Formats: sequence, structure tokens, C-alpha cells
Amino acid sequence: MKRIWILAIALAGFSSCNKFLDTKPTDFYGNTNYYETEAQLQQSLNAIYSNLIRSELYGQVMGFNFTTTTDEVMSNRTADGDTRGLRYNYDASQVYVAGIWRYCYVGIRNINSLLENINKPEMDSTRRNIIKGQAIFLRGYYYFLLTHNYGDVPLVLRTLAINEVNIPAAPQKQVYEQIEKDMKEAEVLLKDYTSAKLGYNDVVTLTAVQSVLARVYLYWAGYPQHDASKYKDVITYCDKVINSSLHALNPDYRQVFTNLSRDQYDIKESIWELGSQGAAPGVPNKSGNDIGNFVGIQSAIVATDTSSYSSAAWVWVTRKLFDAYQVDPASTATPNKSSLDIRRDWNCANYIYSGNPRVKAARTSPWMMCAGKFRRELAPQSVRNINGVGGTYNINWPVIRYSDVLLMRAEAENHENGPGAAYPYINEVRKRAYGLMNGNVVKSFTITNQGSGYTTAPAIVISGGGGNGATATSVITSNRVTGIYLSSPGALTAGSYYSAAPTVVIGTFWTPGVTYAANTQVTNGGRLYTVTTAGTSTNTPPTHTTGASSAALTGAVFTYAGVAATATATITSGNEYELTAGLDQAGFQLAIRDERMRELCFEAVRKADLIRWGNFVNDMAEFAAYATGNGASVTATGNVNGLAGVRAVSARHVLLPKPTYELNLNKDLVQNPGW
Repeated sequence: MKRIWILAIALAGFSSCNKFLDTKPTDFYGNTNYYETEAQLQQSLNAIYSNLIRSELYGQVMGFNFTTTTDEVMSNRTADGDTRGLRYNYDASQVYVAGIWRYCYVGIRNINSLLENINKPEMDSTRRNIIKGQAIFLRGYYYFLLTHNYGDVPLVLRTLAINEVNIPAAPQKQVYEQIEKDMKEAEVLLKDYTSAKLGYNDVVTLTAVQSVLARVYLYWAGYPQHDASKYKDVITYCDKVINSSLHALNPDYRQVFTNLSRDQYDIKESIWELGSQGAAPGVPNKSGNDIGNFVGIQSAIVATDTSSYSSAAWVWVTRKLFDAYQVDPASTATPNKSSLDIRRDWNCANYIYSGNPRVKAARTSPWMMCAGKFRRELAPQSVRNINGVGGTYNINWPVIRYSDVLLMRAEAENHENGPGAAYPYINEVRKRAYGLMNGNVVKSFTITNQGSGYTTAPAIVISGGGGNGATATSVITSNRVTGIYLSSPGALTAGSYYSAAPTVVIGTFWTPGVTYAANTQVTNGGRLYTVTTAGTSTNTPPTHTTGASSAALTGAVFTYAGVAATATATITSGNEYELTAGLDQAGFQLAIRDERMRELCFEAVRKADLIRWGNFVNDMAEFAAYATGNGASVTATGNVNGLAGVRAVSARHVLLPKPTYELNLNKDLVQNPGW
């Protein structure tokens, strides 16, 4: 359920400068007649939260415009069709470049005003500290967004007069020091404020402060500051979160994002979310966002189809991401082998919806697969298709998850002490990724008889073995079953894991009393039959090996088609997830890079990761060469437009340009290099 962020009444007149009027305003709120009550403080704080989820920030831009052309996902837009900067074709005048800057400072301005008036109303001191702690953390967070996007930025810690416009940028190190100061003060003020007590996570709590501060230190340790002393702080703050016992991984990676789509809180896994307005049952929809739209699975609203939803899918995943997930080497599924890692088929969606009526169409080329993490098709019908019109799609944005804390802890440990003690943290993430947190799952299939005579791919039914929820599809070649694609290894909740290999049934067994349509294929006694005359089956199954059955005996007429295919299943042994043992420090760091991509793709951290690792431009050049040599440049099955965007990366793209409008106002501001 989403908490509603009620937009506070616009706070105007923050400056006391008024040379022409000598009367106090009576038709709007200013500092002299606002912040009088706890409710007004809370309204102001709510507006600061709401500012973060607006389209100029996390409602669209932060997870899309400048973060989605990397080695994990690329734009599929042509240069003429891209006005959003996806292909590194933006400049300092672009509206989305300006929006991040503008609305971060709007948030900071409102926070400064709130903090200056925090002691104004009479209220409980604990409640005052909670509001103050959230506000001062959010000021640090806004500055974190600013500095890792723009570098050196003006550091404004008070309400400015209307004529204070020329403010030089503070060096990034000084900005980081202020972020640290604000967040550490917030940690003290929020010492007993936890999501476990609240039951929701779309406000800043103690562990949200600690986990985000760990991320701040990780960025501070990397390029361009290279302050390696901060790795120890990463360890300290990750350990605070881990040792709190307030957080844990959800056993099913897919469920984390299903919960986000369905408006369900997961306070163990998701440490801090940005809440959208509305969507919860009984709560009026106020506004939505673009989460799951441009970075989502393609579909259009069809008025007569209440299951339809709207998603433009303006980015596609990369083969590098797809191939980063381990496959079952024994899999004979084509064209893509089954993966042992359940994250692959969730994140790299191998289908789209198209047409009217809407149909599900397969995507087999990884370069053309949609980013499947945020799935609007799982959202409540009332917010995705309202009388044939797109809804508000109120999916929360996961700012930081527990898996990120574990991976940060592993990276910092490796840097400080080598990989020895870092393995448990990355392996905990990998164990969940393979579905093995609480037991074993279906791993792979062996086809013991390919059969013959199949005209369509038969269904796969998996049963027994003590578990449930495993699903698979078959692949046929030349009328034989040549592969089985594992689409789900099983349900990953208590009591659903497999203690033994389940039974695999290929196709549909002949069943008495069932009405079969013409051309249906069924099996009986190891033989495959095709229904040539529709009808209801009798108690006498077909047993012949040539020709057609008698309608008098079998009801529907069955014609012998061939031999029924058979297969067996294998379950995991419990250790497939473990990272290769014995890596040196450099090798473990490379493993961390890949694991962060596999786990956190499309969550707006990959570009920032590549930058802090210090080789962004060369990394992207190497990826462009890889993409060219691995099919991205093929028009029919690649992503030519995205490849052109990757090739456009240069040194200036390490930072966004400072907005033109701001440079025109603030004469003390200096443009970033290359712009």
C-alpha cells in the first residue's frame, strides 16, 4: 500500500525583501504564517518527498534519460526520434539536463526553510526529531544526486534572498563532507525510527540513512575523488544495516518487483522506496509515473482488453547482460539455453505484446529483448487500463535494496582485505538468484526420447518431487522434441522446494470424457495421436500404431502420429550458485562488476558504477567493439540505434553539463569540461 504524499501548499515569499509593499500577505503562506503546527511541518516534508518522484527526477528522468545507454541496456530510438538524451546527444540547454538541477535545488530550498523553522511549533520532541532527521537526510541526498551528476555544485545551506544569485560551486570533496555531516546527524535523530515499526518503507528510516551513506562512501572512494579511506566507512555502515537484523533478501528475486507493481511493501528487502501517490485500495489516484514505461515490456492499451497496459519500451537489453547469467550447459533449448539464474528471464523479457487484439510475441534476440524488471502488466487493473485509457501506474522506485548493501560490503571488503572474507556477501546474493535460499529447485532436463510426429510444441507438466511451481516449455525441430526450456525452477516459498527429482510429462495424456478439438495432439501408451475428428473421448483409449481409431470406441477420432517424447528432470545440489573460489583481488573485483549488473540492472546505478570505477569512456568503447562483433549492428536482430548511442560516448559524458539557464543566472558558475 502506498502512503499518499500530499502536496503541501506552495510556499512562497521565502525572502523578506519587499520594497514596495508594507503590508503582510494574506492570500498565501510565507514563513511568517506557516510552520505553525506539526501538521504544517509534515505537509512541508511530504512535499519534499513528492518532489523526488516527479518526472524530472525519479518519476522518469533518473531511471531513464541519462542512465539507460550503458553495457546493460541501450536505447532503441533513432536520433530523430530521441529528444531525451538517450544516445548521448544532449547539451547544456536540454530540458531534462536542467530538470535534475532545478528540482534538486527546489527540494533543497524547501528543506532549508523547513529546518530554519523546525522549532517554531509546540510539539512532541520525538516527533520533531523524526521530521528534522528525514529533512536533513534528504538535503544530503539531493546534494548526492547533484554532485555525482554535475560534479562541483553550489552548496546552499540556508534560505537565500531573492537577489542572491551568484554563488560559486563548492568543490566536490566539500559537497561530500556536507552530505556526510547531514546524513550522520540524521542517523542520530532517527535512531529508533525503523520500517519494521512503521510497516512501510517509503519514508527515510534509520537503515535507509545507513545504507545510502554506505553508497555515498563507495562513490567517494572512487573516481574522481579516489579517497580509498572511505572503503572502511562502507564496511562500517553496511555492517550497521546487516547487523540490525531488520533486513533480508526475499527468497524470490522476481517477487521483489512483483510487489512493487502490485503496491505491496517488502520492508525486509527494499530498504527505501520513493512512494507514488494513490494506487492502494480505497485511495484516490493523484498522479503516476513512468516507471515500467520507457524501461519496460512493450504493450499498448486495447480498449476491449482489460489485461492490457501501456509501455513504450524505448530501451532494449544488451547481449552482454543476457550472457552474463549462467546457463545450464546441458540445456538443448534453442535458440537460447535455459539459465540457472532466475534473474535473467525476469530482467531480459523475451516477449512483447502487440496488435489488436493483443497477442504475446516472442523475442529471441537478446539485443531486442525488453527490460523486464518493472512490469506494468502486474499493476492493479484500475491503474493500468481505465476504460481503455492508460492509468497512473503508481509503482514505487526502489532507491536502495538489501542486495545492494551486501554487494557494497563485498566490494569494500575485497578492497580492504582481499576476497577471502568477501565471498559470503556476494554468495548470499547469488544463492537467492539461483532460487536456493531455502532448498533445491529444478535445474535441468534430459530428453530420453525425442519422439516423432509433433506438429506443435507440446506442453510440459512437472509434478511430484516434494515441490511445486516449476514450469517449462518445449522446443520442436523436424517434428521431434529437441529441447525443454526451463521458465521457472519452482515456487520459492517455504514448503515448495524439491527434495527429489520431479516427474516430467511431455504433452497431454488421453483422458476419458474430454472434448477434443480437431488437430489436438495427445499421448497414450508411449504413442502420439492427432485428433482428426473432434468429439468427446470415451473410456477406451486409442492403442493402434497405424491409421485412425474407431469413433465408436474412442469418441473423437484419433490418428496415430508417432512416438511420444520422454524426459527426466534434475534438481540442484545446493552449491551451483557459489562464485568461483580462489579469485585474486582483481578477479574478485571483476566478479563484483558483473554481479552488480546482473542484480541491479535498470535501477539507475550502472552508469554511476562505471564512472566511479574510473574507466567509463574506455569501458564504453570496449563495449561498443563487443556489441559490433556480437550482433548489435545487424538490422534485423540487433540494436543499431543503441549502438550508435554507445559510440557517441566521450570524456565529457562523465558529468552532465551545468544547465544553460543556470549559467545565465549565476555568473560565478563554471561549466563542466567539454561542454
